[in-house]
Amino acid sequence: MGILQAFRSLQATGLGIVDAGAREGVNPIFRSVAPLLEVVGFEPDAEEAQRLLAVVQRSCPFKSLTYLPYGLGEEDGEHVLYLCRTRGVSSFYKPDRLFLDRFPDAVRFDVVGTTRVPVRSLDSLMSDPAIRMPTSVDFIKIDTQGNELNILRGATQLLRRHVVAIEVEVLFAPLYESQPVFRDIDAFLTASGFSLFKLRRQEWVRSTSAQRPHFSAGQLVFGDALYLRDPLNPTNGWNPEQPHQVEALILLALLYDLHDFALELIVAPQFADLLDVEQLQRCVEQRGHRLNAFREQLRVVKARCSSGDGWRRYASRWARGDDNFYSVI
Repeated sequence: MGILQAFRSLQATGLGIVDAGAREGVNPIFRSVAPLLEVVGFEPDAEEAQRLLAVVQRSCPFKSLTYLPYGLGEEDGEHVLYLCRTRGVSSFYKPDRLFLDRFPDAVRFDVVGTTRVPVRSLDSLMSDPAIRMPTSVDFIKIDTQGNELNILRGATQLLRRHVVAIEVEVLFAPLYESQPVFRDIDAFLTASGFSLFKLRRQEWVRSTSAQRPHFSAGQLVFGDALYLRDPLNPTNGWNPEQPHQVEALILLALLYDLHDFALELIVAPQFADLLDVEQLQRCVEQRGHRLNAFREQLRVVKARCSSGDGWRRYASRWARGDDNFYSVI
């Protein structure tokens, strides 16, 4: 039985996703469940938003998918977007060159122009009849070069009523001037009833060792953090009563290979009447076996690779178990 058939409620309602900073399109981790997804992507770079829309028009395996040329923030308005030489690092925050210039390839953060872009809050969008948003936004992914906390602050109602999981880029070092950092985001999401489940990390090695980057472990600079609701933790005050939310949480746990947590939810007595327990258990077992086989393959690859770059090619998807790939090579 495929993964789609195990989630009867989501087949009817769909899984609502907000993709903030959608430059690369929907994460491939969702490919296997694309027919369940109602996705709204936000990309303030109008040129990139148009490109993504063209891709959608050619082929759309999703339940629904659209891209909007807005930035997201704490409230509606306009903000200056600093356009960098490499568009993917453009930000509402100005790059901090005192820090960046100590590392190789800092020129990609050169500001080559500015533009004013419209900004909306997610709470405002959810109540705007002119904007088509998913009925329930279950998952938010945010990768906006330092603006993540402002987006979360503009989604307090959405977080309280709908969202069960968040993937958010977190910064540990001053890539941008006056940016919020990991500790700020973690404090906000913890206070909002979310628990940190996974953290994928990236270190940078300074220019003094640019010719031999494996000479040093480098400095922790940024990462991607996965936060989930945990209804079995009585301190977070969240108790779902609808099968949609429970299924959404279980599915997202599975996609990020959190099979233990998914199984814990499936067998929890309070959710027994909401779920197809037998089919979901079978689905967890099948995916768990595949993860174990994949990890065995990775161990073989690591043993055969003589250089760190060779190993890194196989360590790009944190859904297959992060295991501190970048820090051990």
